[in-house]
Amino acid sequence: MNQIFKATSVAIFSFLFSLTVFADNHMEAPQDAALEIYQCNFSDNKDLNDTRKVAAKWDKWADKNYTVPYAGYLMTPYYQRKSDFPYDLFWLGVTEDFTSLGQAQDEWAAKGTKLAAEFDAANPCPNHAAVYSFTVRQPKNQTPDGYLTISGCTNKEGASQADFAAANAKQNQYLDSINVDSGIYYWFMGAGSGIEQAYDYLEVYAHSTLKEWGVTPDNFLSGNPGPTDLDELRECDTPRVYAIEYVGGKTQN
Repeated sequence: MNQIFKATSVAIFSFLFSLTVFADNHMEAPQDAALEIYQCNFSDNKDLNDTRKVAAKWDKWADKNYTVPYAGYLMTPYYQRKSDFPYDLFWLGVTEDFTSLGQAQDEWAAKGTKLAAEFDAANPCPNHAAVYSFTVRQPKNQTPDGYLTISGCTNKEGASQADFAAANAKQNQYLDSINVDSGIYYWFMGAGSGIEQAYDYLEVYAHSTLKEWGVTPDNFLSGNPGPTDLDELRECDTPRVYAIEYVGGKTQN
């Protein structure tokens, strides 16, 4: 899948997702989560507002029909080339683990047929993939809406767990020093993501605003770039930026 998510919803978004290998050692115990991503295009004469209308119905449906927490997000391209990433819209669903994701999907398949048809009429989604996601940096004040900066990364031969832990710790210290409260997540693509992958994982930066997003490149241009330790361990492709919008879901058991 090389194209490329209320208090509880904020917690679920911030909760995206920890792995001891990549997290620095001052963080709390790592947590993981399971996602699903749909890649979609708008039908003729349809746009994001049409999808939002269906999502509002889905939000009410979710409270009544899901038995596990499930948060739904719409992702739309902000900085990207259409020729590289030909989709208009992404649906991102967040759950605590893959058992919960499977439970939510079973309930959707059993009871959500009518709404699924309405989504399909507004924006058919030909691709559907599962994702395992880990937190590298936990934001202090993450909002449910914002912007995701996504790059595909491939680790270099010989890069160790200890190397990544040290490099991420240094990167997090740098972001603290320039007052950037971004979350950082690694997304490992699972079932449905395609037979061939151009990268090992996706690195995802979550910013609450574009102003916050702009602080890091401004520091680079003014002679205060971030550490290069991670560059020695991996290669990442050109980043793209998506707006992410929380649309509801089941927020408690």
